[in-house]
Amino acid sequence: MTTLLCDPWVERMIAAGRLAPGARGLSRAEAADQHNAANALDQTDPDYLYSPGQAQDVARDALSMVGIDLPAGTRVVLTDLVAGRCGHTYRANPGQIEAAVDEHRLCTGETISADALIAALPWD
Repeated sequence: MTTLLCDPWVERMIAAGRLAPGARGLSRAEAADQHNAANALDQTDPDYLYSPGQAQDVARDALSMVGIDLPAGTRVVLTDLVAGRCGHTYRANPGQIEAAVDEHRLCTGETISADALIAALPWD
């Protein structure tokens, strides 16, 4: 008998209809990659699915383009309040993410959907 570990994020995405039940047993990144490949989505699409870890990496990279350099372990969360560092967390306004993604496009030529990234980041 094989034990199948259920990831809470994968289960939430299945319940929301974003992932198929066949995603059970995959890592978060594998499930997101499979979803994006099956739906021919890339980072420019607003329906692109980031795993939580992927969203954190992309957010930190984008924020670095506007002078907000965060250590690798810093967790980026969205807020409607004052943005800034708070311990191991960086609180960002959605507008900051949009500006960072736009600056990322201007600097690298790589387009990232701000909507998809904002949808993947947790709120504080």
